[in-house]
Amino acid sequence: MLNFPDDPFSKANLDLLGPVDVIELMIDLRIQLAQLEHKLKRLQPVFFSACVTLDQAKIERDRAIVTRKYTPAQWTYAADVLEQELLLKQLRKQFQQDHEPTGGRDITWMIKLLLAQPS
Repeated sequence: MLNFPDDPFSKANLDLLGPVDVIELMIDLRIQLAQLEHKLKRLQPVFFSACVTLDQAKIERDRAIVTRKYTPAQWTYAADVLEQELLLKQLRKQFQQDHEPTGGRDITWMIKLLLAQPS
């Protein structure tokens, strides 16, 4: 994040906030993020259509470069491969039950917004 002199999110400014103010600020930002995600979701089909219309692998603009990317390929596997995959999943599950994790389990806090979703 860029740190401008009047940046409300500078360390000096954030250190002045009390715990409740920090929580309220985080909630405000999560609401803004949800609103942006909604706008992006609505714009995405039109954006894809615009990119297809230009029919270029790379679209260069002043502020960004848009590139075409393929989603991962998919295969239909033979039954014996699927059986091996199922066996591996079972072995992993049993291993997880028998052993302690070697990483993860960090503490985090979740925010559940109690607002109606925009339509």
